[in-house]
This record gives sequence, C-alpha cells and structure tokens, in this order.
Amino acid sequence: MSTPGAVAPDPEETDVNFVFGQEEKSGRLTLSRAALVARLTTLIQTCEGCQRVRVIDVMPLPRPDAAGCNWSTTLVLHPAGVAAEVYALAYAQVIVPAREGWNLQ
Repeated sequence: MSTPGAVAPDPEETDVNFVFGQEEKSGRLTLSRAALVARLTTLIQTCEGCQRVRVIDVMPLPRPDAAGCNWSTTLVLHPAGVAAEVYALAYAQVIVPAREGWNLQ
C-alpha cells in the first residue's frame, strides 16, 4: 500500500549520483583512479560522435591546485577513430565540471 501523496519513482529519471556523486564536506567526491576514468569515459561518450572514445588515464597533481582539484586537465584518451575536432569538443564540455566535482583518491 502506498502512502497518500507519495510520488512513484520515475524509471526514466537520471541517476545523478552516478554522474556527479554524493557531495562531501569538501564539495568533491573522492574516487579511485578506475572510478574516475570510468565516469569521465561515460561523460565523454554522451557527447555527439564520441560513443567509442574512452578515457585511459588521468594525471594526478603533486598537490591540489588553487581550486582544490588534485588531478590534471591532461587526460589520456583512446579516440577509437573519432576526429580530434570532435572529441576535443567533448573534452571541453566535461573537463571543467568533472574537475569541480571529483578528486582522485
């Protein structure tokens, strides 16, 4: 029996916790290298023409930058035949919000 006024879950609702994670006190979600690579790959693959592009690795910084991020804007990508002009746009779309929300463990 359902509670009066309760809203049924929407099966098509996006799981924002997968993409953006649970915010911690620092304001960033700390992820293992593998989890960070997987999330970056997922984000890039949502961009038009980049469904086969994969992030292979991220570059850790020796210490967090002024914004508090501890990994570089440099990513190692496997473009899978996608033109640089295409995956560069995808990279530009995802790198800033990803660095604002995630840190490397």
